[in-house]
Amino acid sequence: MTDITDDFKSKTALKNEAKDVHAFGRILVGLTDKQISQIELPENVYEAIKELKKLKKNSAQKRQSLYLAKLLRAIDLSGAQRFVDQLKFESQTEIKKFHKVEDWRDKLVADVSNLTDFINLSPGIDIQKLRKLILNSQKEIKKGSSRKFQKELFQFIKETL
Repeated sequence: MTDITDDFKSKTALKNEAKDVHAFGRILVGLTDKQISQIELPENVYEAIKELKKLKKNSAQKRQSLYLAKLLRAIDLSGAQRFVDQLKFESQTEIKKFHKVEDWRDKLVADVSNLTDFINLSPGIDIQKLRKLILNSQKEIKKGSSRKFQKELFQFIKETL
C-alpha cells in the first residue's frame, strides 16, 4: 500500500515554487540574446522571452512574464539554472579581480614602497613603465587634474595580474 502523503505538497510550497520559477524567468529576460541562445530551451520559451523583452507597458509585461513562468514550470530548468549560476560565478570573479586591481593601484599611488611587493607578485613586468605611471598618477592627484595616468596605471596592473 502506498502512502498518499509522500507525493503531497502543501499549497504554500507550490506557491513558493511558482514564485521561484517566475523570478528565474525574470533573470532569463535580463540576459542578452547571445546568452539566452546558449541555454537549451524549447522554442516557445525563446519566443515568450523575446516577446517579454519587447513589451513596454507594465500590465502587458506582467501577463507575459506569468505566461513565461507557466511555460518554464512545464520543463526541466536544471541546465538553465546551472548556466545562470555559472554566469553569476564568472561575474563575481570579475568583480573580485577588479577590486584587487583597484586596491593595488591605490596602494602603489599612496606609497611607492609597495612597488617591491607588486614586483614580487608578478615578476617580468616593465618596472620602468610602472614607476613612470605611478609618478605621473601621483602628480595628477596633487594637481587635481584629469585621471589619464591613473586609468593607464589601472590598465597596466589589470593586464599584469
